Amino acid sequence: MKGWLMGALLIAGLSFGYDDALLFENLDLSFPEGGLTGIVGKNGTGKSTLCDIVAGIHAAEVQVCEWRGQSLHLADFAQLVAYASQEPEFFPALTGIENLELLGLLLEQPDGYVARTAELAGLLGISPEDLRRKQSGNYSGGMREKLWLAAQLGTDREFLILDEPFESLDSDSVDVLVGILNEDHRSGMLVSHVVPASLELVDVIELVGAEE
Repeated sequence: MKGWLMGALLIAGLSFGYDDALLFENLDLSFPEGGLTGIVGKNGTGKSTLCDIVAGIHAAEVQVCEWRGQSLHLADFAQLVAYASQEPEFFPALTGIENLELLGLLLEQPDGYVARTAELAGLLGISPEDLRRKQSGNYSGGMREKLWLAAQLGTDREFLILDEPFESLDSDSVDVLVGILNEDHRSGMLVSHVVPASLELVDVIELVGAEE
């Protein structure tokens, strides 16, 4: 199709399935520059699976992958991705700030990552005391989600993937996150059952398939 020829990230001929069940067949995707593309569809259409594929967690058959006009393997593109999946991945015995310090090392982030991420976490409602003194295993689900979002948004990676980022947040935090995302003009993909009206999306992709 003609529309897929324009975008920061282009993926053509993507096919993926589990055992004998084919989930995607020759799927063409285009993610424009300048902001997030919404991924919508019924349950079972593969929204979260598509996030995992672009993030390099699942290997899919892909005919073409281009990032800003340069061909590359989709597996290599994962090095450019900041992925806020639905399940925050922290070491529960470490404090919030210790987890951020470790994550900064694992993601090979430049100086300033921890400070930048701590600032985002503060905007989302995590106090400096909780960040520095409280073990992440004692955080509420909402606090873990806020820290996970801040940890990914604070990276210097060029493509964002956000899978249900609003699900565990209170209304005030949703408003704050929308403001942060509207000011962050990196390309990316966002999966959400409820998209706030004030969130500025550059495009929407609807996945069609059988309902679970």
